[in-house]
This record gives sequence, C-alpha cells and structure tokens, in this order.
Amino acid sequence: MGGHAPIGAVQVHSIVGRGKGDGNRMIQQTIPGTDLHASTICFGAASIGSSINESDSFRLMDAFIDQGGNFFDTALNYANWSCPIPSISEKTIGKWLRTRPDRDRIIVATKGACPKPERFFRLSAEEIAADLQESLTNLQTDCIGLYWLHRDDPTRPVEEIVETLNELVRAGHIRFFGCSNWTLERLQEAKRYAESKGLQSFCANQMMWSLSSIAKENISDETIVLMDEALGAYHEAEQLAAIPFSSQAGGFFSGRYRREQPAPERKREFVKQHWHETNFGRLDRVLELAEQTGKTPAALALAYLIAHPFPVFPIIGARNAEQLIESCDAGTFRLDAEAVRFLKGERQESPKT
Repeated sequence: MGGHAPIGAVQVHSIVGRGKGDGNRMIQQTIPGTDLHASTICFGAASIGSSINESDSFRLMDAFIDQGGNFFDTALNYANWSCPIPSISEKTIGKWLRTRPDRDRIIVATKGACPKPERFFRLSAEEIAADLQESLTNLQTDCIGLYWLHRDDPTRPVEEIVETLNELVRAGHIRFFGCSNWTLERLQEAKRYAESKGLQSFCANQMMWSLSSIAKENISDETIVLMDEALGAYHEAEQLAAIPFSSQAGGFFSGRYRREQPAPERKREFVKQHWHETNFGRLDRVLELAEQTGKTPAALALAYLIAHPFPVFPIIGARNAEQLIESCDAGTFRLDAEAVRFLKGERQESPKT
C-alpha cells in the first residue's frame, strides 16, 4: 500500500495501481483459487449494446480499461427484456474484444442457466451446456475464464451441478466457475462435495449487497440472496470472493437523494428497498466522510464493501464516462476499519480532521 492520510481516527489509504505506478488506476487482485487477476471494480454490462448503443458501449469499455479495469460481468440473457436482439450484451462485448490487443488480460465473466419465461430453473447438464455454447459463440471465444450459474435450483442435487461444471472445465470450455444467488447452505454443500471428490468448486459468489440495509421481504424476486452476517462470516472464513450486484443501491448514496425530498414515484422497488431512516442515517455519514476526505459519496459507498476482510469486487453500472470514473475511484483507495464502522452506524462519533 501507498501512504495514508489520517482523518481523525479514520484513514483513507491510497493504493498504487498495478503495473502503472499511478494511484489513480485501480488495483488488481487475484480471485482466490484461480489465476485470474481482476480489477477491484467489476464493470456490469447489462446495458451494453442495448440502452447504451454499440459505439458508446465501445467507448465506455475502453474508458474502463484506461482506469485500470479488466473485469466485466454479463449474462446470456442481457438485455433480452429491453432489446429485440437476444444476448446483445455478450454479442457487443464479443465484437469489442476483437478490437483489443490486450484481450488475453481481459476477464469477461458471463452467466448461464439463465431463467426463461417458460422455465425459471434451468440447471440440467443439457441446459447449462447449451447456454454455455451460445455464450462462447456470442463472445467469439473458445473458453470463458469465469462462468456463473445465474440461479440455483434447490431441488436439484448439488453433486450433479458440481460434476457438470467440472466436466466443462475438463473439456476446456470454462476455466473457473462461480454462483449467483445461492444460499449459504447450498454453498457449503457444494464445497463439501467438491472437496470429497477432489473437484473444483465455486471460486466466487454473487449476491445482492451494498451499504444499504434491505429487508428480504422488500425484494420482489424471492430467489435473490442478500448478504447477511452468516454469509459474510463464511466468505471471511473461506476467503471466498464476493462479487456483489446492486452494489450502488440504485444510486441511493450518490448524494442526489435527501430524506426531506419526496420519494421518486416511478421507482417503487427502489423506494421500498432503500427509502427509510436507517439508510438516510448512513447517507448522512457518507456525505460527512466525503466532505472530509474529498472522495465522492458514490466511491465511498463502494469502498465500504471493498474494505471487508475477504476479497470483494463490486459490480458497477455506469452509463457515461463521468459515472464510470467516479465509481472506479473506489478501486484506488481503502477505508480503514473505523471508517467502515462509522458508515454502517456502529461507530457513532463523527471522525474529525
């Protein structure tokens, strides 16, 4: 680590970006159990090629690389809900990768076993293999470095799923695999089985997680898994990488919302999840720390996640270069434990400069 500037009892540690010697570039770290060296911030590509057109998408992904980024998150079904061209995110990324001379250092993680209207749980060996083949074609590659299962099917034996994924590794179609929205119990089952058979297990886990406090009953999709104390303890004990989605809480901590303002009427799900006093208290502390450190509120809310005692790679959503640069800044510094407790509300006294 580089030097640090004291903020009373709170410190913000600057980090020199890997390879460039430039503190304004993100650090990269290895995802445990793999040889994948990933930028701390992961670029969420759900809007790539659809609501963000192809040329703007190319420019935005190039800008992410310029910030020291190399880690992208997409899925076979991004963004089928808003675009008539299926898998437009993967297809756009595949075209963009052909323009990059450094594509061998770029990690594009994609998801399969994607829910479909006619069948939500799709984790048979045949369905996983079919989705994977489509993703390989879309991304114009022979092998995917990190492959996610988009959902779990708790009625399907975990042994079968682990065996299927290991077969795909042996076939050279994927190198490592992770899971999205798996419960702690299923994660533990998968690890036990893989270890008993000498097989590869999940190297990373995606869950909904941000500085926001959200009650499970406020999530309309019952299959979404939230980070909680027990899951966090497991990640710490196993040093399992967490790749949280919704890590920016829909922009709640960006600084553009205030408790005295009326709740946005068109964002009912957002309001239901985030618009309550616990979160406004956290927003107050984010804004206070932002004033003292010179960091943006958005960067501090992401840095809160990264400061946990296990590897965390938050997935961001950015629609323009300004948002991208602001979010990527979170990958250039670290908050100390006092700052984390302060933001969460466990340390009530205000840090003073």
